[in-house]
Amino acid sequence: MNKERGVLILVLTASLLLSMQFVPSANPISGDKEIYRYIARVMVKGGVPYQDVFDHKPPLIYFLNYAAIRLGGDWGQWIIDTALALLATEMFYRLCQRYRLPLPWLPPLLFNLMIRDFLLCLGMGMTREYTTMLQLIFFCIMMGEHRRRYLSMGFVSGLIFFMQQDQVLALVPFFLYALLPAKRVLFRVLEAAAGFGIVTLLVLGYFAVHHALADLWRDAFQFNMTWYTTTLKESAWDHWRKIKATLDQGNYELPVMVGLTLGAGGLVLQHANKKLLFLALAAVFLSISTEFMGGRDIRPKIFDMTFTHYFLPLAASIPILLFVVFAFIREPMLQSVKAQALYGVLLCASLVYTDIQHAIFHNRIKDDPVVASPEMQYIRQQRPGDHQLYVFFDNDAIHAYNELGIIGPSHWVFQHFWNIYDHWDKDLSQLRAIEQELLDHHTKYIMNYGTRPDMFRNPKGFDLWHSFLVQYYDRVPLDGPTEGEIWKLKGG
Repeated sequence: MNKERGVLILVLTASLLLSMQFVPSANPISGDKEIYRYIARVMVKGGVPYQDVFDHKPPLIYFLNYAAIRLGGDWGQWIIDTALALLATEMFYRLCQRYRLPLPWLPPLLFNLMIRDFLLCLGMGMTREYTTMLQLIFFCIMMGEHRRRYLSMGFVSGLIFFMQQDQVLALVPFFLYALLPAKRVLFRVLEAAAGFGIVTLLVLGYFAVHHALADLWRDAFQFNMTWYTTTLKESAWDHWRKIKATLDQGNYELPVMVGLTLGAGGLVLQHANKKLLFLALAAVFLSISTEFMGGRDIRPKIFDMTFTHYFLPLAASIPILLFVVFAFIREPMLQSVKAQALYGVLLCASLVYTDIQHAIFHNRIKDDPVVASPEMQYIRQQRPGDHQLYVFFDNDAIHAYNELGIIGPSHWVFQHFWNIYDHWDKDLSQLRAIEQELLDHHTKYIMNYGTRPDMFRNPKGFDLWHSFLVQYYDRVPLDGPTEGEIWKLKGG
């Protein structure tokens, strides 16, 4: 075994070990991930995303979770996730090796440490985790010499777009770099468009067959453009405070500061490819552009963050920036192994500590507050079937559907919009529709977390919901402190 192959095996082993921190028994619960798994289960039972259940994410995350269920459920997803991380790691290492970086293992290791940072990533299964891996794969393809690389770039960008639309913005600088040399520009553009079109045709074909194209447009695109990215506003100062706080809490601050410092320094020092360096710097900021699209963290305390995973794409854009600096730097003080090793310590040391800490003290799913709650223990004993349980106002508690392998009675699988948008469901018609669906299905149990009037922007919403519960359901007494309530159908 030669030295280079041995180093690759070590890097891949590090990637595998970091992924093993999030095996199914230790992969933390998150409302978003529970929704993706739930919608995949709806698909398994013959339903169609957007048509039979509402969500506003692009559809590929549901297809991925559907494939995971077919491969064995949570372990299937872990295998898919880990395999994609290993693929991105190997491609990136070979790229660093081809450009003769003194330490070709450093950028791939940094990528793995950042994408598995438990303080920020929310475990395995988030859309931006997959688009981050795909972004790194895209860059490796772009820097390669394969004769169909433009087709492949378009294909990967299509996967990213239909996984998380805004993340294609981080690809724009690299598309400009790859497509704009003087010769054969039109051919390159058409080839990339063909790759993107393959993904588009497959996705649109699925929804066309199921007569759900209008539903796809309404929920995954129109909703995001009209509500999700425009309704809530924050000042530029609030955004920058949140960026600083999130980088600090997620242990990304030092890698980002060192990476940006090296990138900015390369622009004024001797560097053989300043055009690519400038575009890589632009990609860093575009990779977190979602932060500036509306304002989703409306809590009064700036250090009470819930959207840290929006910064996960930095796990690709910072290592890419580091590669561009070290691959083309011509400054003697930055070319040596010793100098790059010192920067490597600054980039990786705190992340290594974080991952070791997590490996030793990680929480198990069985100890999660939702899984161990009195509400969940009661429902687990009752074993309700399809349409016989409704989870209201707690996205994490959607775990109940997934643990029991059932689907709920309503199109509205989560309800936090009643809490964050002032004008959402002004006439309460959607809330009344939920109540009617529960009555139509004779839904026996409700896990209710909408227990306070201040949870509804419109106080009339709480009054309507509470009066519905009192009229048709009886509250079940539970042992121990609870976050929510269990209501049982009268006479059920």
